[in-house]
Amino acid sequence: MEKLQQFEDIHTEYKKSQNSIPRAMWETVSSFANTDGGNIFLGVDEIKNGNSSYFKPCGVNNVNKLITDLLDTVKDKSKISTQAFKEDNIETLSYDNKKIIKISIPKAEYKNRPVYLNGNPKKTYIREGERDSKANEDDLKSILIDSKGTDNYDLLNGFDIDDLKIATIQNYRGILFDQTSDKNILNMSVPDFLKSIGLMRKDRKTNEFKLTKAALLLFGKFNSITDIYKSFMLDFIVKNTPLDVDYIDRVYTSNSIENPDNIFEFYIQVSEKMKSLVDNKFKLRDLIRKDDGEKLITVLREGLVNSLVHADYRSGLPTKISFFKDKIEFENAGQMRVSTENFFIRTDSKTRNDLIFQAFIQARLGEHTGSGGYRILSNTQQMKLKTPEITTDVKKTKLVIWKITEKDIIDSLPVKWQEPYKIISEKLVVSYSDLSYLFKTKYEGMKILKEMINAGLIIRSGKNKGTRYLISSDSPTIKRRTSEYIKLMQKGTF
Repeated sequence: MEKLQQFEDIHTEYKKSQNSIPRAMWETVSSFANTDGGNIFLGVDEIKNGNSSYFKPCGVNNVNKLITDLLDTVKDKSKISTQAFKEDNIETLSYDNKKIIKISIPKAEYKNRPVYLNGNPKKTYIREGERDSKANEDDLKSILIDSKGTDNYDLLNGFDIDDLKIATIQNYRGILFDQTSDKNILNMSVPDFLKSIGLMRKDRKTNEFKLTKAALLLFGKFNSITDIYKSFMLDFIVKNTPLDVDYIDRVYTSNSIENPDNIFEFYIQVSEKMKSLVDNKFKLRDLIRKDDGEKLITVLREGLVNSLVHADYRSGLPTKISFFKDKIEFENAGQMRVSTENFFIRTDSKTRNDLIFQAFIQARLGEHTGSGGYRILSNTQQMKLKTPEITTDVKKTKLVIWKITEKDIIDSLPVKWQEPYKIISEKLVVSYSDLSYLFKTKYEGMKILKEMINAGLIIRSGKNKGTRYLISSDSPTIKRRTSEYIKLMQKGTF
């Protein structure tokens, strides 16, 4: 039986609703569908306990009637713009002889967003933490732009080969030849080469071959790119910590001779920078494999490609890669086309920039068939690094790849937290009696546990003798075990 977690979050919402569908539930349906999906539980009440609260099943009185009402309403376009869930997304659960309805809301396909209420796009909701928020103008603009699909294939009028950097194309051509050994690649003219890889296409109205927007982004001169994408910006910075004011090194797109102009030049320069930052003799505590450095470089390149091929260059927001002492953050404009739950699983790829993606795939600079996220997870798990993290909202996506192990994390905690955290992380749920021997007094123990709760490491559930302490869903232990479970499912172990 699935256990009810004792908090709401970006993917979980509880509603009491014993007799009818609560009106506010549809705001949650909209927000889950527009953001990253989630689960709504009907028949669960929030019990206030002083400054804290917990959730307790109260049950639904007439399950069949409520499910019928749900299915009738979700098909009503005057209520909700698209059918956000179907009968297969509804389950009936039983807790203490009380019936609960679980509705799993999948992330809506980009072409069906925004999902809005009452026939009014201004009643579009997004999920922020544990609450549903009405989308503001910028949010709605981002969703609407994304819903139109890619502009990669758009043909450019008034642009020609002079708007591209020939040296960049030749560099790419050389890499492609190294991978394929196809001598025809070397003998083609630049226009014919671009036609062969789909970056120069025929205008069916005039029969004239024209550059695509993807060609401009990949190989264009910076000033030519910004004629179309006014705020085009790719930025790579190196700092020890996010709090540092000054950076150690930086690469960014501009029209100056020492900086990259376009996506492909940026990829080449940043790849080399990251390789130099990761010692090939890279070692972590308890690791003895000689290829750990190469594995980390592979992971980081995959993260870089992922950001560049999924970025929404129409948004006006930059693509930013931040290389810190303990982690690397890849942030790009645009919401992920798949849910965060599916990112680390082998799945069908849903790329925003198809032609840019294909250019990287043809040169074997990225993973095909939607396995890039899985490859990132697999390699970091082999190196025993803290599990990578992926978050997305209607405006941007952020991937965090860690360079530290879980043991490093525990060692970084205050000494008085380390033993309680180890025990809770092993058992996942404990009572105070399971930990009491660690503390001199109960006062000291309760004080330490409260500090750990406030730091977001653990969660308190229940009250009095029923009080339990759980590892937070954001903890590295939970994320690692979830990742391992996913891998076992894929191998068919479960």
